[in-house]
Amino acid sequence: MKLTYSIALVGIAAVIALPASAQGRKPKAAPEQKQEQPQPGKYDKEFPTKATWNLKEINGKPPAGDASLLIDSTLRGSGSSGCNTWSATLYPVRGQKLLMGPVVQTKKQCDPAVMTFEREYLTILHSQPTWDQQGDTLTIKGATGSLVFARSL
Repeated sequence: MKLTYSIALVGIAAVIALPASAQGRKPKAAPEQKQEQPQPGKYDKEFPTKATWNLKEINGKPPAGDASLLIDSTLRGSGSSGCNTWSATLYPVRGQKLLMGPVVQTKKQCDPAVMTFEREYLTILHSQPTWDQQGDTLTIKGATGSLVFARSL
């Protein structure tokens, strides 16, 4: 009896393990994927790399210090942030967004108003902002504010 019971269990397990087509049933169709998978490195417009941009406005006002932005061909962002110079991985992604890695900057101390401006400037760049270029004007809008740049000669 034990031998018959064991053989029956092995037979059932074999039928369960068979593909649906071998069991005389139609296989279930795979669910269709309706969402397009994001593709890193693809974005609507091509970000203007290898161009230096000088800040003209922060949140609709003139900046409290000189600030600039350059993204080179290796997607390394750098520039001045009012008092200090900075550098970070900064790359455009789909949806005309910018993603910024950790920032490295010099440690100079300046006037408190310039230091506050510097913090605002880098916070906007670090907030996964969107960007748009119209001619010689680059606008970056983040969760904490907006930046308007003019192309440097």
